[in-house]
Amino acid sequence: MELKLVILVLLVTPTIITAAPDGLTKFAAKWSLQAANMSDVSWLGVQVLQQVVEGPASKASLTLLFSPSLPIIVQNVILREQPLQFLSTGPLLHLVFFDNFPVFLNFVLLKTIVAPRNLLLVNLGSDYDASTLLKEPWLSGVYNLALLTPVSGDPGSLAAFTLLPFCSPSPHYLGHWNPQTFSIWESLFPDRFPNTCQATFHLCSWTADKPLLYLKNPDNKIVGVQMNMIEQLANKLNFSYTLSHPPVDEKWGVMENGKWLGMLGMLHRGECNFTLNSFFASIERNKAFSMSYNTIQDYVKIFLKVPAPLPEWANLVKPFSLLIWGLLVTATILVSSCFAIQAVCQGREWNTELGLLRAVVAQSAPLRSNQSPRLLMYLWLITCLILCAAFTSTLVGIFTRPDFPPRITSMAQLFAVGKRLTAHDAGAFTSDALKNTPNKTVRSLIDLYPEMDKVLASMQTRSHGFVGSFLYTRLILMENNINDWYTMNEIFFAIGRSIAFRKNVPWQTKFDRAIKSMAQTGLFEHWLKTEIRSLKYTFEPHDDGDQGVGAGVERPLTTNHLKGLFLLLGIAWVISCGVFCFEMMHKSYGCSLLPTP
Repeated sequence: MELKLVILVLLVTPTIITAAPDGLTKFAAKWSLQAANMSDVSWLGVQVLQQVVEGPASKASLTLLFSPSLPIIVQNVILREQPLQFLSTGPLLHLVFFDNFPVFLNFVLLKTIVAPRNLLLVNLGSDYDASTLLKEPWLSGVYNLALLTPVSGDPGSLAAFTLLPFCSPSPHYLGHWNPQTFSIWESLFPDRFPNTCQATFHLCSWTADKPLLYLKNPDNKIVGVQMNMIEQLANKLNFSYTLSHPPVDEKWGVMENGKWLGMLGMLHRGECNFTLNSFFASIERNKAFSMSYNTIQDYVKIFLKVPAPLPEWANLVKPFSLLIWGLLVTATILVSSCFAIQAVCQGREWNTELGLLRAVVAQSAPLRSNQSPRLLMYLWLITCLILCAAFTSTLVGIFTRPDFPPRITSMAQLFAVGKRLTAHDAGAFTSDALKNTPNKTVRSLIDLYPEMDKVLASMQTRSHGFVGSFLYTRLILMENNINDWYTMNEIFFAIGRSIAFRKNVPWQTKFDRAIKSMAQTGLFEHWLKTEIRSLKYTFEPHDDGDQGVGAGVERPLTTNHLKGLFLLLGIAWVISCGVFCFEMMHKSYGCSLLPTP
């Protein structure tokens, strides 16, 4: 059995009743039995209700609205009905019976009732002009709209009208009302927006949104992903468009003191039909505007400067960690001590055994036939060989690719090293979200600047992380020759970009379908990659880059990388000269602190 919901709303005494289809049939039959006690107008309403329920609205749920001026007997019949309670899964149709449209309209405006998606108006009163009724501003947000109104000179007959807003200012005649002609939903509610009939839309726009919407030199032509989109939409839906000037307050769209500013403020005031620029959707924006299907998936991430490379003079100690260096020094001292003690116990010169330490620096070591223990000596020489090979190969790699301190990859690490966050305060989603974040720790570490130069300067000093849109911020950094950046793994927000429309715009559905088709076929991603290539921007790795071209570049070997070797050589010379001077001084006094071999 088909399930159906009927909501009967009396504008004088609101009452909600649910009913199944068989309940509705009994419901209409009961009205028929009481036709003798009803006026012709009420009986006409009963007939229309029964025919709508059994015909075009057979799979729909109903909400019935009665004008306060309709006869009370109709309301009494409804209130005495006790239908079964079932719910339909079909569309919801608002069916309005009125005999005085101004009274009904004043009521819905007073109660701030939002226009429904599907609305059938049944005029049971005077001969109102269909054009006047259908052009009421309150009805502009209705997607499926039809009007049944008495035919002049033919009592008891109704004519069906609808309105095609873009194609004709006059009501569109559907025909005389009868159950055979209007037996299905589509016959009563045809598509009111088959195309826009060459209508002209005024679009809110701001050409400061690379690579989505921007001016291209030298002729300042407006290009970008959004321009490709609007051209496709204009061709498909048959409309033309004009572009607005940038917002006077130079803000994208934010609410301050209960008032929308920027481009979204222009849209909210009705200065344009919809935005050409795409926006992040938020709870606040969804309440005030109707957002389209997502065009591009974007992210809000933290951009950081690559840590400064370690001093080049320290290249010599980089191949081994501090632990390895400590173990190497300890092993050298222990082995040399063992050999010296062995030599003294055997009556040999102890300093002659120190020649085995040459193996530590990859030099040949003198061996004697009576040298023992040989097993320890062989193990020592093999260990030195391995250490020298590892040190040399690692040092070559360091010389060809500079070493950097570890990068910050999480918020915990960022705050642990004392860094702060910064963002461009241009009335956009990112700055507004940072201002209103419930995380008090994050909010206390944010510095917002209205000037982009200050934001970039704070990032350049490596004291701040730049919070911004992944799509837009990386292009700003490259335009300002900041190539040694990278992004943290953590993502602040992952939100799709959407076109903003005014609330209750029924023709937005056509745009949503076209935008969805373009997004699912990959057109937006293709246009985005094409724009990035045309701007000659490159990232690592390529278009999906999460770091700048200077973040991991290989640099040629220079003499600066050998500072450590020359520094060590200088230290050795200084020590050698000191020992030589020390020996000369003692020799002049006829003694020496070092034994003679």
